[in-house]
Amino acid sequence: MLVPRITVWLLLAATSTAVGPVCVANKHGARTTDAELVANVDSLAERMAREEAFSGVVLLSWHGQPLFRRAFGLADRTTRQLNKVDTPFELASVGKMFTAVVVARLAQESQLSFDDTIGALLPEFPAGPARSQVTVRHLLTMSSGIPEVFRISAFWTALPRIKTLSDFWPLFASKPVEFVPGTRWAYSNSNFLVLGSIVERVARVPFAAAVERYVFRPAGMTHTSYNSCAFPERARPYPHGPAKDLGRAGERRSGLVNDTAVTCGNAAGAPMGGGVSTADDLERFAEALMNGQLLSRDMTQRVLTGRVPTGYGGRDGYGFETRVLNGIRIIGHVGGFTGVSNQVDFYPDRGYVLVVLSNSDGKGTQEIVNRVRVLISGAVAQR
Repeated sequence: MLVPRITVWLLLAATSTAVGPVCVANKHGARTTDAELVANVDSLAERMAREEAFSGVVLLSWHGQPLFRRAFGLADRTTRQLNKVDTPFELASVGKMFTAVVVARLAQESQLSFDDTIGALLPEFPAGPARSQVTVRHLLTMSSGIPEVFRISAFWTALPRIKTLSDFWPLFASKPVEFVPGTRWAYSNSNFLVLGSIVERVARVPFAAAVERYVFRPAGMTHTSYNSCAFPERARPYPHGPAKDLGRAGERRSGLVNDTAVTCGNAAGAPMGGGVSTADDLERFAEALMNGQLLSRDMTQRVLTGRVPTGYGGRDGYGFETRVLNGIRIIGHVGGFTGVSNQVDFYPDRGYVLVVLSNSDGKGTQEIVNRVRVLISGAVAQR
């Protein structure tokens, strides 16, 4: 998700290899060692890079210890600057996880309830069915029925005038909901724009400051920011092919990515996916969440529990995508836009974290992610 004057970020990292003590089942029922897992991922990522289907960073860790960190391809094709393992990437919708954690923290502190309606928390929200029918729970699980802001034609003409989160409201607030809230799932960035407004109202600070307080600082994320110009060495996004609709993500692919990168952006739009970060910082985020450093154990479990069946084959938790493959839980979030393809996956029951960040929207990110999921879960590999 990336639009002019609204920064969107990615994460991933790569560099060296190491071997840990954990084994996973392979497709023949034998055990796959971490060394074999790393060799498999390295080989695939290298092939994807040779085929120009991947440019970015891959980081795989086990209980906070790096197993594999390596960078591939160019961060800037004009200057021929290489991607490095600590290169910052645009995050896109990976940043939705930060928004979700802040909302959950406010709920943990009894500053809001997941059952509060939009109108109860934002009294000035425009009249319409969403105001009285949609709850925080619906927003977090993409089950509100609020129309996708990117598919509203007025969005693109209004974009240059948008300075604050509430500037987005007139685009969708009074429109009919597309289904009874809570009865279906439909990806809509509008949900997280509203959540960002709720954060600002309840926490009484700008959205970016709330994320800094509740996520970045406690997780030790020193190379993550909603100001992309703070990192001039960041990777520039490059489209792999013709612009096209992202489908499930509902993030229109246009030529806006590079425009956004040079304008640095602001916090408007960030709740739906913004900022830049490194693979290492994203790995720290996943570890901090799993270890109870960001939320209580009970709230962490609540947030990461899949609730609403989705179009991607899993179930949405409170701002997190959840899957179960061969009995193994996989939790995280995708991030994609023109020239951007990211995925953060963590395995709470196995201790693995995978971060793949790419400044290309080729197929490489998904190929790498799918391979790791198959190997760690012991599922039959797809050919």
